[in-house]
Amino acid sequence: MTVISVGNTDPRHSTLQKGFNLRWPVDNIQGQSSLSGADNIFLCSSIEDIINAAATGLKDGGRITVRSGGHCYEGFVSNKLSGESETFAIIDISLLTGVQYSDTLSIGSDFTSDEKYRFKMLAGSQNWDNYAELYKVTGKTIPGGSCYSVGAGGHICGGGYGYLSRKYGLSSDLLSGVDILVPDALGTGLEGIHISRHNLPDIAEIDDNGYLFLACCGGGGGQFGIITAYYFDDLPTAPPEVLWTVLEWQQSDITKTDFDTFLNAYYSWFALNDSDPDTWGLFTKLDLRHFNSGPLNLGIHFIDSNNGVTDTTVLEDFYTNVVATLPGARISLSAFPVTHASSNNLSVMKVNSWSEFESHTRRMDWLYFTQNVNASGDNKKGRYKSAYQKGGADSFASVPANALWNAITVDDPQSLLTNSGIQIQSFGGQINQAGNTAVGDYSALAQRDSVLKWQPRAYWYDTQNMNQDDIEALDQSYAVWLRTLYSDAFPATLSGQVEPGVPVNDYFDGCYFNYPDLDMKYQNGNANGNDPVNAQWRTIYFPRGKETMLRQAKAIWDPLNIFRHEMSVLPAVAE
Repeated sequence: MTVISVGNTDPRHSTLQKGFNLRWPVDNIQGQSSLSGADNIFLCSSIEDIINAAATGLKDGGRITVRSGGHCYEGFVSNKLSGESETFAIIDISLLTGVQYSDTLSIGSDFTSDEKYRFKMLAGSQNWDNYAELYKVTGKTIPGGSCYSVGAGGHICGGGYGYLSRKYGLSSDLLSGVDILVPDALGTGLEGIHISRHNLPDIAEIDDNGYLFLACCGGGGGQFGIITAYYFDDLPTAPPEVLWTVLEWQQSDITKTDFDTFLNAYYSWFALNDSDPDTWGLFTKLDLRHFNSGPLNLGIHFIDSNNGVTDTTVLEDFYTNVVATLPGARISLSAFPVTHASSNNLSVMKVNSWSEFESHTRRMDWLYFTQNVNASGDNKKGRYKSAYQKGGADSFASVPANALWNAITVDDPQSLLTNSGIQIQSFGGQINQAGNTAVGDYSALAQRDSVLKWQPRAYWYDTQNMNQDDIEALDQSYAVWLRTLYSDAFPATLSGQVEPGVPVNDYFDGCYFNYPDLDMKYQNGNANGNDPVNAQWRTIYFPRGKETMLRQAKAIWDPLNIFRHEMSVLPAVAE
């Protein structure tokens, strides 16, 4: 199959310019191609296709980006760079799919015959296909995310995090090798290289390949080259079954005091149990929805220390010390609530004891649980933020707790916030344990002592009768809601606060680069104000020397800055 080129006269162009988030490209109007988006989209199903497409896209100073699943939260893949007149093409590798397995460790790289592995995953493969194929063929899985249509290409190299990550770590922590196409010396084409964890020196003696391998383990996609395949020596055995429970609370039943008590209990349980492997099979998603989005929601996923569901001691402890602190819990009895949408129409019953909770917890085959919870939802516009939460028992002190309460109860007379909230997921466990090993050394993710992770988000649609001014005003209304949350949660007065509006202080440890947010690039966390760029913004995502290592990787492998976007790493300057 040869490269399929989709230019702006092709009827597919307006569709293929876009990814999952319909905010992008800039000036996206349904059924029209945007002048702010890609001039061409190259659909590639082989390494040769990618090399040929890149050579075409880079001609005469053109710029290329890469897309696997299309879930980038910002417009890094879809947008022309602001202030630049450029010819711009997307290299779409979503047709480069498949998983290979060899129980004899006989799978070789496309670029070398020296390394052999048990698993190979092509970068265009989407989460659900990977989970289903791995399970059916091998009984294994990766601890990746729950949105089915996310592509492995950007997901794994940015970290790769999901329901099994407390138990098994990040997907990138399990990586053994990577095939990647990097710019040639002239910057006019790409050439393949394989990098392997097998050959990495001690981090104190890191070499050129080591810098690139580190960048592929949490550094984020689209910055150093185009990853074509991931390799693993081994992967975790998927649990045969899981226990799954969805609880919700009506906001009208919750007092601010109850809310504060619950948040502190939630944080404290995960902090107390962070280093206890017996608890790592418990993963939660707390969804603090705006009151126009429906009840507060808590999804609880559990497997015991033996990868089964028979020993519920840990689950009972979580119920007693966390769930029971917030009165009025109800448990779903009907539809499987997996999306970000309101669950107001669900059939529910009140839960007043552990026995009631346990009796209505669902015992599910793991594969079918994964299939059901794998809901990317429909394509719409979205804004997102992130924060790693650490600290002591007072991590949910009055300031962040008040900010959360105010965000979900703020007056919303136009009912704009009907699909908005703050998801606070469990973190840590094996992720944090890996931080003190060679795996953590060769990872761009330095946040290895956090126990919760925030993902505030807002989703919405435009209506057909909106003009461009109305569209921009609607977009900004969600931006203001999210920025207000962060300016309230992270004011200059918090202990250790680095920058107002930015989650870096004694209790929070920056942001996750797979959830990029342009606000973090600017002082006071506001991309639309008059504030200048924060010169240290990259350390929000890559603290404690990791940004320096990524810049070194960039200087070695992409010194001409061929792969660039609005938040990409810059090459280190030679001294």
